[in-house]
Amino acid sequence: MNVDRILFPTDFSACSENARDYTIYLAERLNAKIYILHAIEPLEYLEVDEEVKKFFDEIELQMENKIEKEKEIFVKKGINIETEMVVGPRWRVINTFAKEKNIDLIVMGSHGLRTETDQLALGTTSHKVIFTSPCPVLLVRHER
Repeated sequence: MNVDRILFPTDFSACSENARDYTIYLAERLNAKIYILHAIEPLEYLEVDEEVKKFFDEIELQMENKIEKEKEIFVKKGINIETEMVVGPRWRVINTFAKEKNIDLIVMGSHGLRTETDQLALGTTSHKVIFTSPCPVLLVRHER
């Protein structure tokens, strides 16, 4: 089995930072290409006015800056990298991207099964990805 293409979906949280460390470790040892993906969850509006459009444009610009900073971390390590930002439901974007790019492994962070208020959090992005992914998924737990 070869792992040549690794997908690192990120939401730029501390959970994603933990997963980034694993992604870098694997990329260096396997000489794998890394795809950094950020999915922007769409908001449902009946009508999109100029204010909403401006809001989304600003978010997109901020996310582009964040993904560039993320990319720099990998480039400094000499890792072959590609980045992408897509608007859509996160779990679906991740799995569609993985299928289209023939990804061998997805490495992503998880907020865990409990929320900050200790409620059970089923149906999270990471759980949806695990059960519907076209390839293996390495889920990196976030220690609080």
